[in-house]
Amino acid sequence: MTFTTLALFIAALVMIKKDYKTESTCWLAGFLFSTGLGSFSVMLEENYFVTQLSKESMNLIHFINAILSTTSHYMAPYCILLYSISCSDIIKNNKKMIYGILFIPVILSFIYLPIKSNYLRTPEEVVHHIRILSTWSVPYLFTAVYLIIYSYNKEKSRLMKRYKSLNLVIILPCIIYLILFNFIFRDFGIDNNWKAFAILIPIHFLTFLYFANRYGVLGVRLKVDRYKFAFDNVIEFISDSFIILDEKLNIIEVNKTFLNSFCVSNKVYKNFYDIIEKSSIRKYKKELLDVIEQSKKCSKVLEILVNIENRNNYFEIQVNAVKIKDEYFGSVLLFKDITEHKKNLELIKQNQIQLIEKERLLSLSQLIGGVAHNLKTPLMSVSGGIEIIKKDAEKIYEYIKSNNSETDEVKKAINEIREWQFRSNEYLIYMTDIINAIKGQLREVNEVENDFSIEEIINRILLLMSFEIQKKKCKINKKININQRKKIRGDINSLIQVLNNLITNAIEASPEGNEVNLGVYEEDKNVIFYVKNFGKEIPTNIQKKLFQQMVTTKGKNGTGLGLYIAKSLVKGRLNGEIYFYSNNIETSFFVKIPLMKEDEEQHG
Repeated sequence: MTFTTLALFIAALVMIKKDYKTESTCWLAGFLFSTGLGSFSVMLEENYFVTQLSKESMNLIHFINAILSTTSHYMAPYCILLYSISCSDIIKNNKKMIYGILFIPVILSFIYLPIKSNYLRTPEEVVHHIRILSTWSVPYLFTAVYLIIYSYNKEKSRLMKRYKSLNLVIILPCIIYLILFNFIFRDFGIDNNWKAFAILIPIHFLTFLYFANRYGVLGVRLKVDRYKFAFDNVIEFISDSFIILDEKLNIIEVNKTFLNSFCVSNKVYKNFYDIIEKSSIRKYKKELLDVIEQSKKCSKVLEILVNIENRNNYFEIQVNAVKIKDEYFGSVLLFKDITEHKKNLELIKQNQIQLIEKERLLSLSQLIGGVAHNLKTPLMSVSGGIEIIKKDAEKIYEYIKSNNSETDEVKKAINEIREWQFRSNEYLIYMTDIINAIKGQLREVNEVENDFSIEEIINRILLLMSFEIQKKKCKINKKININQRKKIRGDINSLIQVLNNLITNAIEASPEGNEVNLGVYEEDKNVIFYVKNFGKEIPTNIQKKLFQQMVTTKGKNGTGLGLYIAKSLVKGRLNGEIYFYSNNIETSFFVKIPLMKEDEEQHG
């Protein structure tokens, strides 16, 4: 019995030292300590040296035995019941009051039942005493058994289920032993069976040490402390996917969010390799293993792109090592869905680009508009001056001619003046046309954002371009592959200006009588307009500069400003983009603009 007593006291002390903050551990330690007192009381009575004591000393031993035995019989059922209640967590409120009510039978037993050593009682008195005690002790113990099993069955966490299964292996046999050998058998006068306790407890103590050292049990882990159980307190509140691994990459815990997010079947996976191979992130296995290894020194973050149900999702994986006193015990991988965050960042970026393009368009409009205005006045003055020079030269020529003073030199000078006047007028007209064209391209119109259908934009473009099409004897082919009732939000005048410019360029680049295609189709929630001609390829040196500089293939008949401005209009006022494709067979310009969402159309 000495080893049994020491084992019970040591187990109780170890549990209190390791996990005194946990309520269930304290009650279990109380149960072990109470049974230890009972074991110690038996050890006192049955020790050989005790029989050598005097009568007075023996009376003292009997009294101590009675106190210890009574405390053990009364407190052990109470402590194990409260342990089971705490483990099952069935009582949320008024715990202290309920614990107080459950303590009433203990108090009444101390008050009304005589405190007397069983060694001084007759067999009939022992049976009578045990039967009275069993009226509340046995129900307490059976309730404890039920609640411990209930706590195990309701547990969803694999980690805690394993922990509680080990508790079952160690605790339930002890409780059942108490019920049978300490109460029920003794109720029928079958005594001394409780002495098997001396054999059972050492076996359980060794089992306790083994499982506590290897897995952690009864609130104790002699090697690893309590870090694993801390996870269970927080996993219920984690909405993101996560995996908890041990140092050998065995899976300790994985939540359903991970299984659902990465298309993993709901079954038990033993290690990290198994679950990754069955998931939609298998292609990132090497990267994940690398960051797990790197996280042993410091926390690491990995960003991945996963296609889930034909939709791209971005995840940020935070990998943290679990360490205690610089010893590595495993890793926690938290998978945070940052898809919406990425979309918001992209939206902010697009809005910034759109704002920059608007500012660039406004600045360009104001700058070139001012330059055009300032140039037009002196050009008109120069034109007037040249006209005066021509008239004066004609007058001088007529005067010389009337005085019969005409010579070849005079004729030659007058002809040169006429020729230069004609050339100067051509240059001035060309410069005036360019200025007017620039002012036309950059006319400052108040941007009006509204909703318009694809059908509306196509009809207006064809109406506005009808004269140009007839003039160039060109044919426009409509290639509409979209529901024309779908709507776009933006500045319709800007889109008309851009598409008119593209069609004009296409007509001018096509041989007379050729065809130009005007098409529309939908792609990834965007509407794409395109203008295709079958003229010559745009030279490579010009292609590199399109949309970036004012370049043209039309020579003196073009300014190159149309496409330069088109990019700013499409980006700044329509939140879209413009691009092109050109080879020796055809050239196509594309304008991509976001379509309105269905709910926006309904509310619009």
